[in-house]
Formats: sequence, C-alpha cells, structure tokens
Amino acid sequence: MRRNPRNLRLRGDTWWWRFEKNGKEFTGSCETGDVSLAKDRRDRKLAELKASSWGETPKRTFNEAAERFGKEHYKNLKPGTRKRYTVSIANLLEDFNGVHLEAINTVKLGDFERRRKEQTSRRSRAKVASPTIRRDLACLSVIFTLAQGWGWASGNPVKPYIFLRNQTKALPNSQARERYLDHDEEEEILQHASPKAIRSITFAIDTGLRKAEQFGIEWRDMDFKKRRIRVRKELTKNSKERYVPMVPRVFGILKEMHAERELRCPYVFATNDGKQYSETSPFYFEALQTAVRRANMARKEKGHQEMEHVEWHDLRRTCGCRLLQDRRFAMEEVSKWLGHSSIKVTEQHYAFLHVDQLDEAVERSEARVVELHQRRLANPVQVPGAG
Repeated sequence: MRRNPRNLRLRGDTWWWRFEKNGKEFTGSCETGDVSLAKDRRDRKLAELKASSWGETPKRTFNEAAERFGKEHYKNLKPGTRKRYTVSIANLLEDFNGVHLEAINTVKLGDFERRRKEQTSRRSRAKVASPTIRRDLACLSVIFTLAQGWGWASGNPVKPYIFLRNQTKALPNSQARERYLDHDEEEEILQHASPKAIRSITFAIDTGLRKAEQFGIEWRDMDFKKRRIRVRKELTKNSKERYVPMVPRVFGILKEMHAERELRCPYVFATNDGKQYSETSPFYFEALQTAVRRANMARKEKGHQEMEHVEWHDLRRTCGCRLLQDRRFAMEEVSKWLGHSSIKVTEQHYAFLHVDQLDEAVERSEARVVELHQRRLANPVQVPGAG
C-alpha cells in the first residue's frame, strides 16, 4: 500500500495539508492534485504557522513598541514633549529592555518605581522625585494605549497602577512653582549678565514667550510697523498662532539685533554659527545661572541674603506677574498674551498672587490700626464730666 507524504492527505483528486500543535489541529487544502506542488505549499504553510506562533498573536517587546512609537508619533510631538519622552524611554529601558508587553504587570511597575526612587538625578544630584517617575509611567501608559490599537497588547496595566498610587498618595504631583523676579532681582541679574544674555533674558521677561517659542521665532515673525511678534502655531504648546506686543524695551532690543544680524540667519536668537538653539542647548540656562551666581556673590560682599534659585521658565512667570500687578491687565488678557489654553489655566498658575495680595492687604490694615492707635495715644479723647 502506498503511503501518503508526511502531513499530506489526498481527498479525491486534491491534496490537503494537516499539522498538530499542542493538541490543536491545523488543516487546509493545497488546491492541487500535483504531489510535488502540494509538498511545496505544505512547507510554505508550515513556515507561516511557525512565524505567527501557530495562529496566536506574536509576543511583542517593550523595545519594539517604543521603536514603533518613535517612528510613527515623534513627528507629531512638540520638541519639548519629544525630549521628555526620549528621556522617559531611556529610563524605562533600564527595567523593560527585551521584556514582553504582556509580562509588564503591577509587580514589575512597582519594581521600576522603587528602583527609580533610589536613583540620583543627574541635574540636581538629589534622589529622583515622584513627579519625574510619574512622567516616566505616563510615557509608558501612552505606549501601551497605542499598542492596544496595534493589536500588540490586550490591556494597559499602567492606568490602574497609577490610579492605585494616587489613592495612596504614594506618587504625588509636584507643587506648582511660584518663583518670579521682583524688579530689584531683575536689575541685579542683568547687571551681571553677558551682553547676549541680557537681550535674551530681557526678551523673556517682557514677552513671556516659552523657551521653545523664543528660540524658534524668526525675523519674518517680527512686525516692526505694528510692533508685534507672531508666534507661529508650530511653536506654541496648543498649536494656535498668537501675537505678542513689542513693549518699548523689547522693540529697542529687536531693532538693535536686526541692524546687527547676518542675512543668512533667519532666527532672532541664534548661535555664533547662525543656527537655531536646540531644546538641549545649555546656553540660555547657563547664561542665566552665571548671572545669578555673580549677582549672589555681589550680595554676599554687601552682607545681603542670596536670592533663590532661578529657572528659565521663572522669567515667563515674571512676565505674567508684571502684567497682572504692574500693568493691571485682566486675567483674560494675560491668558491671551501668554497663550494659555483657557483662562482657568492662567488662574491656576497665578492663584498664588491673590494670596500675596491678601497678605499685603493685612499688612496695610495692620499698619493703619497701629497708626490710629498711636493717634489716640497722642490725642486722647476728653470725656465730658470726667475727672
């Protein structure tokens, strides 16, 4: 009796392939009566089944998901967000390099959190803060959400993990920063800054542009006739174009810079090579810190207290405070100037000013109470019939 070729069965005039794997049967028609062609199609089908893990969804690793995320979505992100995700992915790779997405669970997320808390921040040399870990986990959550759409993951384990940590307050958000410069601090910093830094720092204080906006604007965005600056939508955080007025000090600085500029450079603030400052460029940060250090040294010599740490974003906050306090702008006007997504965002960022104003009001009222008390002591009221 003639035996059939391995994994092939003849049904009528047509050959069929048949395999068994883990107790499961896989079968199908070779759609031919030629045994040689049937063998070839059998072998190709076997290769396909092996490649697809015998019909199951292939296990994908975190590396694969992160790579696809970068290729497909980085182009849609703002430079600052792209930088943040790049840093977070590097941190996540320390724990999840080569790990299958389905293997990332609450236990592994907890291990990641504990390890990160033991690490030291490269910038501050202090232990990694909870808000930084939250940003790393948020990045992982975005990747998992996208992986679900790709069919690479059946769920997102990060969302319930973050919810649980929120419930126990184990990963608190950072406190909103309230630092801004008063007029004396600004003057001291500018006195000790380099000429190039003076222009960039002054511009930041008077316009309130974000870092990416300031170092991305070009000369074509300057309207000297109407004295306003166009902030293109590709530079803004909410992808909405806006215009910022040139106050007299900024107008003077820009006119000077425009007269000195080289035509080959389109950027208002550029490197010595005429190129745009990148998001990772240390110029603006180092220029500001150098000026602050020199100002503090001068303060020490006079026996005065050092000023607090100053970050570049504090200059934008200073602009908002000046608009509210000095120029008496309405909150809605400040919101439009700074390019916030809504007036609620502005109110949240500058709520601390209301507390400061209340403190000042209390001080003024206390001063009036003391003054009235002193007047009464100096001029006691004569009660008729007394004595």
